[in-house]
Amino acid sequence: MNKRTPIFLGILLVALALWALLTSNPSIRHTLNRLDDLVYDIGLRTRVLTTHRKPFAPIVIVDIDDHSLQVEGRWPWSRAKLAALTDALRTLGAGEVVFDVLFPEAENNIVDTLMQNLTQKKWLTSEVQSVLEKSRPEFDNDALFAKSLTQIPAILALSLEPRKHIQGLLPKPLLTLTPAQTKEFSIYRAVGYISNIPLLENAAQNAGFLNIFADIDGIYRRAPLLMIYNNNVYGSLALEAVQIYLGEPITLFTPAYGKQNRLEGVQIGNQIIPTDEKGQVIIPFVGRSYSFPYYSATDILHGHIPRQAIDGKLVFIGTSATGLGDLKPAAIQNPFPGVEIQATIANGIIENSFSRNPAWTLGANLLLCLILGLLCTVIFPFFGPRILGLLIVLIPPGMLFANNLFWEYTGYILSVLIPTLLLLALALLNIIYGYLFETLKRERLKDMFGQYVPEKHIDEMMRSQGDYGLYGEDREMTVLFADIRSFTTLSEGMSASQLKDMLDAFFTPMTEIIFSHRGTIDKYVGDMIMAFWGAPLKDKNHARHAVTAALEMQHKVKELQASFKERQWPTIHIGIGLNSGVMSVGDMGSHYRRNYTVLGDEVNLGSRVEGLTKFYGVDIIVTEHTQQNQPKIVFRQLDRVRVKGKQQSINIYEAICLHSKLTDVLTEELKLYEKALQMYFQQQWQAASDVFQQLHELYPGKRLYNLYLERIDYFKSSLPPADWDGVFTHTEK
Repeated sequence: MNKRTPIFLGILLVALALWALLTSNPSIRHTLNRLDDLVYDIGLRTRVLTTHRKPFAPIVIVDIDDHSLQVEGRWPWSRAKLAALTDALRTLGAGEVVFDVLFPEAENNIVDTLMQNLTQKKWLTSEVQSVLEKSRPEFDNDALFAKSLTQIPAILALSLEPRKHIQGLLPKPLLTLTPAQTKEFSIYRAVGYISNIPLLENAAQNAGFLNIFADIDGIYRRAPLLMIYNNNVYGSLALEAVQIYLGEPITLFTPAYGKQNRLEGVQIGNQIIPTDEKGQVIIPFVGRSYSFPYYSATDILHGHIPRQAIDGKLVFIGTSATGLGDLKPAAIQNPFPGVEIQATIANGIIENSFSRNPAWTLGANLLLCLILGLLCTVIFPFFGPRILGLLIVLIPPGMLFANNLFWEYTGYILSVLIPTLLLLALALLNIIYGYLFETLKRERLKDMFGQYVPEKHIDEMMRSQGDYGLYGEDREMTVLFADIRSFTTLSEGMSASQLKDMLDAFFTPMTEIIFSHRGTIDKYVGDMIMAFWGAPLKDKNHARHAVTAALEMQHKVKELQASFKERQWPTIHIGIGLNSGVMSVGDMGSHYRRNYTVLGDEVNLGSRVEGLTKFYGVDIIVTEHTQQNQPKIVFRQLDRVRVKGKQQSINIYEAICLHSKLTDVLTEELKLYEKALQMYFQQQWQAASDVFQQLHELYPGKRLYNLYLERIDYFKSSLPPADWDGVFTHTEK
């Protein structure tokens, strides 16, 4: 093969990859960013699963979980209960409590509610009113909660709003910017807020915002540490919590680039937390949900948690309860508790374990594409299709592993999407080029077998070697015959055009089902379909695939009844027979016409058992060779028979359904039938008759039970010979 052409085309692909990295086209950038996010999610999840990281910071989560709601009552809880929870945490030695919950409205005082009800009913006297007003402070749960907040370092939550809505008392900001600075920085801005009632806000040390913005695909990967409202900079709940916990001042890290300052991080004490220009950090997930110690709120309230679990810890209070709306689709897992996102960010701030995606990563990706692209452009043309195919499989996980390794040791996140796509495109290019110029002979296989097998079989055959029995061979296979019952009678009165349309409407879905279960259509003869499994491609599960196809065919026939009725076509029923065994398969026929088909006694037996479906009144009959070793399919033995033209007897079975669809009613019916059949073979005529009669009364529409009743009546009056083995000989096809 000429190597110059694929090398030249490879260089063009490298140039295209470099252009994709540099282009500012909005549509292309949007698509690549979406794909980049998906690659990041995969890398994050594999990194977490392989490194088994554990949170280092002294952070625990008190969870208002479903168990807590079940024990303590529905949410929202009274402020008295929250006060009790805060006091319990203080008793356990909590270093700080952080509420991932808003308290924007005051709680009604039960005394006011009682006085209002008494007034409405005109039962309120001056004496009662005086007593109630004196007792009002005793039932002021907000004051009780506020008192608890003053006795322990506490941080409350607020929400900075994109709409002009103001509610509650705004906490003190981290710092205040000049209007020029506000305009200079790209930090998220708010025009409203929802905070806590003044009584609680003044009692707490401070509050931090809960806002986290999902990416365009709805996934949470980044979180803002800073937001601006009225030129004031406010910190996130996690940032405010860590500042109080560490007792360190917070400033913005804004190095100057020429005449402009650019936000690159938040400085806490001596460490700098890296952010993007919007003040966002990449959420430093340490694992899937519940990576931090979780304690149920009700267990805290009832003193079931030891002191050492809470002592000196930074305690986040939030909820993972179903229906409370704080479960978010995060990059690491969907859903993921919102309170654990805040705890994760706080852990990252304390450990300074944030990943970074600096501006120079673009240059790194350009260099990576250039070096790897040109190297593979020169090497790949000398590889065969098998090696290139293996590389297509190995390149994505290999690049992901290398990127994760670099990420783990440096903290920098590189985008490996374009380099990976480039290497895959180069490998695919060389496979296609090699195919066009070196493997056109394989197309002959498609020409030979296109009329025999489904397209997916042809594709699989073209990926492997062999003649597939084209010249005839004996092989273990399964054959299927499906025939429309009483077709001659049904077709009376139909024109040739109507008959053709009806058969097309029947054959098309039946063929699709056979193909979807790896079958090969042998032929259509009138209203009959013949198919087989196990050739041209070998299939060790040929019997199972054939039986499941037969079950699906019968189900599809029932679905077709409605459309047939709408078109005023007759209702159809089909009988299906299957047999497995050694058959001769190959391209057979004459010089003028040939067909890829199967021949042999086992094929004839499959045709015979299809003819018995009407006799026994069942939809599908399989022989014992097909039935054996099929644990996922429910069968029942119909009979021991000797079909016309055969001397050897055989057990035949009805294929009923998959085990996954077996009902209790059907199970009981089959147990009863099995009992009756065993009695029949043991010549316990009366006992068998009683059970078959019971089945006949329960299921009067089933011909099988009446058939055995008739046969038993005959044997009662004309006993079988002494050497009777239960075999019934059929004299008709």
